[in-house]
Formats: sequence, structure tokens, C-alpha cells
Amino acid sequence: MNSERMLANYEFEQWLYREAKLLDEIDFDGWFSLMHPDLLYQMPVRVNKEGTERPDYAIDMFAFNDDIELLKIRVDRLKTDYAWAEIPPSRTRRFVSNVRLEEYIPNEKAVVHSYLLIYRSRSTDIHYDLISGERQDEFTYEDGEWKLSKRFFLVDQTTLNTRNLAIFV
Repeated sequence: MNSERMLANYEFEQWLYREAKLLDEIDFDGWFSLMHPDLLYQMPVRVNKEGTERPDYAIDMFAFNDDIELLKIRVDRLKTDYAWAEIPPSRTRRFVSNVRLEEYIPNEKAVVHSYLLIYRSRSTDIHYDLISGERQDEFTYEDGEWKLSKRFFLVDQTTLNTRNLAIFV
């Protein structure tokens, strides 16, 4: 790996860490400002298949399949009294690791894969959620900064042990 790619990989690691911090601090407007107008934000449903057949996720069924407008509605709803699933807000901690720069065209486009582990606790409940998976992100360089233009989150579990999925991955 040459020094330019090493620096780019570091830049995207920092971008993902900043994103995690914004979400964990419930700064949804700050987080939403990182999104590209052509965003596609997806989490397919994981399925069990015999043997090693791939893909082992649905290609036509999603837990969420949002464009920028739908994501904006979700963000705005969390700021109202009608987001019952998040009243009071979840306490989350996102752990980002294994950041890999897969494709990189300076000041134009990048593809970055990473692992994500989310710890989530709710109100006074002694139970907590752990959600893990791999993110496949695409970034577009616009107006001097990298914007997330596609996120494909492949969750590890086939059955999520969580009461709702009102948080962002």
C-alpha cells in the first residue's frame, strides 16, 4: 500500500469515527449533513441457506431501504414527540473496526468496508442489544468534502434481538 492510500484509509477511518460520535451523541442533524443527495441507505434481511450458497441475504427484502428523502423523514421524526421507540433516546456506543479502503479515486470516489458493533441500552432496562455487521460504503467527493452516497449494512444475525430498529447503522 502506498502512502497516498494509507493516508486516504486513515482519512476514512476518521470520517467513520466522527460519524459514530455524532450518532452516539444524538446529533442527527450533524450526522445527516455527512450524507450525499443521491444517498442509498440499505440493510437487507439476512437469511439462512444450506451450505455455502451466497449471497446469504435477501436481494429484494430490506429492514430499511432509504433514499435521502426517507432518511430525512426518519431524522426529523426523531426530533418529535411521535418517535415513541426512542423516548427516551437509546444510549448507544458504536465500535468501528477493520476499516479497509477497497477503491479510491482522489477527490472523486471511494469504496470503504468496515465492521460495526453497536451496543444499545434503553431507559432503565437491564437488557441491552448488540448488533454487529459489515458496512460497505461508497463516498462521493463534493464541495471539498467526502459525503456518504451509499451504505449497505449486512447484519450478522438472521434474527435481531432488539425491540425496534429506530437507530442508524
